[in-house]
Amino acid sequence: MSALTPDCDPDMSHCGQPWQGKSGPGATVLSMAVLLTILAASLAVVATRAVSDAFDFAAVPVAVLAAVSLVRRVTRSAAPHVTALASRVPTTVTAGRSQPVG
Repeated sequence: MSALTPDCDPDMSHCGQPWQGKSGPGATVLSMAVLLTILAASLAVVATRAVSDAFDFAAVPVAVLAAVSLVRRVTRSAAPHVTALASRVPTTVTAGRSQPVG
């Protein structure tokens, strides 16, 4: 049996209380900061030779997964804003017809 609830996010920004709904906007910013830190640390390990080359086999997948998770999180948080902006853009142009003379 897992300690995670069925409603738990993989990055643990919302976990343990499924009856209270999703967490607030501060948790999203925090999880994005954590993902950026993981991505930066993984890329720093790969770019510099601070650790042996064998660690690159673990650091590269971690960096890729962090980048994918970060892109998904940014996309999910930007989607409502893009939808609201798209609803304000006119999709049709009405042509004014001239009235008959007389």
